[in-house]
Amino acid sequence: MGYTYVMSDIHGMAELFERMLEKIGFCGEDTLYILGDMIDRGPDPAGVLDLVRQHPNITALRGNHEDGFVEWYENAADKYQYGYYYNTFDVLNEAEKTRRRIPEYVQFMKSLPLYRKEKIAGDCYLMAHASTEEILRIWKRKERLIWDTSMIDRKKGNPGYVSVVGHVPTFIIRGYPVKPAEIWHSPDGSLIDVDCGAAFPERGGRLGCLCLETRAEYYVSAKK
Repeated sequence: MGYTYVMSDIHGMAELFERMLEKIGFCGEDTLYILGDMIDRGPDPAGVLDLVRQHPNITALRGNHEDGFVEWYENAADKYQYGYYYNTFDVLNEAEKTRRRIPEYVQFMKSLPLYRKEKIAGDCYLMAHASTEEILRIWKRKERLIWDTSMIDRKKGNPGYVSVVGHVPTFIIRGYPVKPAEIWHSPDGSLIDVDCGAAFPERGGRLGCLCLETRAEYYVSAKK
């Protein structure tokens, strides 16, 4: 029997992602959920996307950065005159092997689900990029699932569930302490933020990963 892991906001840090998979000993019996924002900011968005797509036991959800990239790509009449507001398009264009795969990456990001519900080790988990409140509603609003920070603001999840999100780096919740970022748990245990700000090493950011069965936490950092 394998383990279930969750991480979020890798933001193009493919080298950290590879190191994390090695650190947790990720294998074919395990499951990994990535709660969006695989691209932008970091130097290797293609590396992250390729690693995710190579593993059938990795499920990525859509974050606001994937959603924004797809919307821009499909609507910008001139992609060079009206450039993308982060670095992903420019980085993908730097090499022929990634340039020709941009439409393929776009289709993959467009296909990503917005949320996931799982029962693991006796707990009912709700997972989304920013907010899980919409998961329990009949009409689910995409913008709230990938943008809304109100759950983090009030430091509570949905009653009867454990909500796991990303989107807000945990060093912001903790008031920018001068120490390495850690996965954040709400006082009542109903909300977990796994975005440890991997793309912001200057603020103590690193890539965090949580095992849902054991609640063990794992970290890798760009700072050696």
